[in-house]
Amino acid sequence: MVMNRSRSSSHFHLADRLTTGVLLCLCCLFTANVVLAAVTDADKRKMLSRYESAMARGKQADAVEYLLDYTEKSLGENDPATVKLMHRLGQVLYESGEYRKATKVLKEALERTTTAFGKSGGEAYEISMNIGYAYSRWSPSLTNRTEYFDRALEILRERGQYPSIEYVTTLINIAVNLMSGDGLKGDYTANAGDYFDSFDRDDGSDYFASIGQEYSNYFQLAERYVLEAVEVGRQLETEDEYISAKIAILQAKLKVMETADLAAVPMGVSGYISAGTARENYAREDVRLVSAIDKLAEDTDANKIFLETANKIRLEIAWLGKDGTRLAAMCADGGLNSASGYPPERIYEVTEDGVVIAPDVSMGISRKLLNPIRIKRNSKGERIKRPHFVPVCIDGQLMAALTHVPRVTIEEVRRPAKRPRSGRR
Repeated sequence: MVMNRSRSSSHFHLADRLTTGVLLCLCCLFTANVVLAAVTDADKRKMLSRYESAMARGKQADAVEYLLDYTEKSLGENDPATVKLMHRLGQVLYESGEYRKATKVLKEALERTTTAFGKSGGEAYEISMNIGYAYSRWSPSLTNRTEYFDRALEILRERGQYPSIEYVTTLINIAVNLMSGDGLKGDYTANAGDYFDSFDRDDGSDYFASIGQEYSNYFQLAERYVLEAVEVGRQLETEDEYISAKIAILQAKLKVMETADLAAVPMGVSGYISAGTARENYAREDVRLVSAIDKLAEDTDANKIFLETANKIRLEIAWLGKDGTRLAAMCADGGLNSASGYPPERIYEVTEDGVVIAPDVSMGISRKLLNPIRIKRNSKGERIKRPHFVPVCIDGQLMAALTHVPRVTIEEVRRPAKRPRSGRR
């Protein structure tokens, strides 16, 4: 089933799977017939002691490194067992949050895999994808990760897995990765424009220079993968009759995100779109979602996750379109319920005119649910994530959820205590 993967499972194996992989490598190592003379039984016992001690302390990365050092000495750097262990080490480092180190280790693992198995052999596909995921956790460069994502797709093509469900799933996973966070949001640039009006030139004409701003984003990078998924998906409808509808949901989400981004651009800046254009875009994507929902509804049990996702995007469209009546109606239909998605202390009631009833929240956060969220950026041009309310459906009722507030510092958004005015009674 396409798109039915959790974030962790589609990126990296979980810790227990990592441990299993390491143990398998360990077994293969001790049953190998070829061992370099430089390694003795004492070295093996020392490595095992360190490995077991590190695992007992919960230091999985250290444990894998001890094993990797031993295999490099006993079997060589490019032996299949050594190569797999280096991949496992990169995965463990990623799961531990050491993303930069994981990226370095995974890139070396890819080089060794290429040497041992060829460009598309061994775990080259998995390692390439994992390098892209690792880059996405610390590097703002989209080029870094897409270089390895594209390599993974090339590997699938070389293996004859085009077209295939695996290929489409990879395209979708790449697009979802690029869409996460604010990585596709753009930058403002200033350009000098020439206007003949006030300054004398040698040829007698008048001239002055003005500065105009332009805004451009990077949504086209993700769209490239989505459009290819659409094309390949059509060829695979005999394997999964719902595949095109599933991809359509992702396509609609991407377009909604891009429209919201451009609609936030100030008027007068090149790249700005009007509120009318934004509404037209939202309406078009809503039609796309309705069509996908109609198809997926043929098997609600198998397509439950996708139906929920599509309805959530439709709720987002109604919110962005400031359609409070429609928001309430969608919640009343009962198709959406976000009760498990937010802690109770973050949920607030909403009046009929869209005002959030939140007396305990500071005035710095807008209580008007249908008002657009004003985007602010720091000195580096990076978007500042500020606490704000988003619409959610809770047991058939439209409510507001407070987001972008760390649990440990939620007190920071509470209404500050009133101080007595000095010099007055």
